[in-house]
Amino acid sequence: MRKIVIAGMVAASLGLSACGTTVKASLEQSVASLGSTSSLQIHLTGSVTGTGTAQAESILKKVSIEMRYWNPSGAPLSQAGKSVNTEVLINVEGNPVVDLREVNNNDYVKIDLTHLSSIPGVNIPAAQLSAVQLVIGGRWFEIPKSLITSALPKSSATSAAAKAQAAKDQVIAKQAIDALTKLIDSTKYTTLSDGSYAQTGTLTSVIKALTPTIKGVSPTTVIPNTVAGTYKLTLQRSGSTATGASITITAPNGTKGNASVGLSATIAHDNITIVAPSGATVITPSLLKSLESGSGL
Repeated sequence: MRKIVIAGMVAASLGLSACGTTVKASLEQSVASLGSTSSLQIHLTGSVTGTGTAQAESILKKVSIEMRYWNPSGAPLSQAGKSVNTEVLINVEGNPVVDLREVNNNDYVKIDLTHLSSIPGVNIPAAQLSAVQLVIGGRWFEIPKSLITSALPKSSATSAAAKAQAAKDQVIAKQAIDALTKLIDSTKYTTLSDGSYAQTGTLTSVIKALTPTIKGVSPTTVIPNTVAGTYKLTLQRSGSTATGASITITAPNGTKGNASVGLSATIAHDNITIVAPSGATVITPSLLKSLESGSGL
């Protein structure tokens, strides 16, 4: 779970780095503001528009993701190291369907399927949803670190290979982020009346920026010289504090004209604490077998 929320932080930071080198100092302040307090909330919503996207649009309108971070010591998140408590909420119409927490290296999960049927295209029979809801719905489960560790491969060779691959993936990801950051910094930006920033660029420029990284991973990959479409990045601020960011990609949708896909983030620093839920059922190997066999809890 920690990898998920760290990825979210990296994505937000990359988006906030947009808009040109002449405002680099103010943008660095905006990025730094993410970790300037003991708590942080990032609310993510997606959008899609264009011909032939009606179903996807109706689904994205109902779904959102909330990522929360809290330093129990009260110090800024930037000084927390690995002691940050985290929470990820997957919401349907504002109601949590999945709630994931990481507190003191233990993971906790609560699933509530009550609102799942309101998502267009979800065709799970009501009786089946009710049966699952009866067993796990609305209940907290604790997944101890010991259980996760016991499920990992025991082979030292496998472990070494996994570590090597993880290190390689990190290098590739850094190269890609560095390439995109350089592109964003060198592309013209617009300062909006409220002090926010916006930038539009071409997808061709993105592909060209990423080509060295792609070739380094797969030298035989054929990369097109041009790619139709554009991207738009925005950063909203209040003084030197980041309050939101977004990215929208517009490209041809086959023969049906253009389609746009967007991701928006609103950022807050509300005093929300993240603690281990009380009364959580501890997941054990025997309990897992019980659930798998359908015998219940």
